[in-house]
Amino acid sequence: MAPLPAQATSNNHNPDQICHLRGSWAAVVMSARQAGLPLSGQLHLEKAPGAGTRDEILAAYEHPRFSTATMQQRAIEDYRNELELRCFKNQ
Repeated sequence: MAPLPAQATSNNHNPDQICHLRGSWAAVVMSARQAGLPLSGQLHLEKAPGAGTRDEILAAYEHPRFSTATMQQRAIEDYRNELELRCFKNQ
């Protein structure tokens, strides 16, 4: 896992808040994946507040894209939880 984002730490967020931001970021990345947006258009997300890494963006695009809203939502939730779990474990 990458070091905690500089913007998050400079805004005096505690570790739990930082992991929450990472989770929110992961949900945005996977939502884009599930919506069929191209990977090349998502790489800018590594500069967002609470952002993860380029490798985490790439990993989201290694997950399958689903056609039903229920399965898309599940993929978003699972990816968010996966990244939050890593963040909390690395605190």
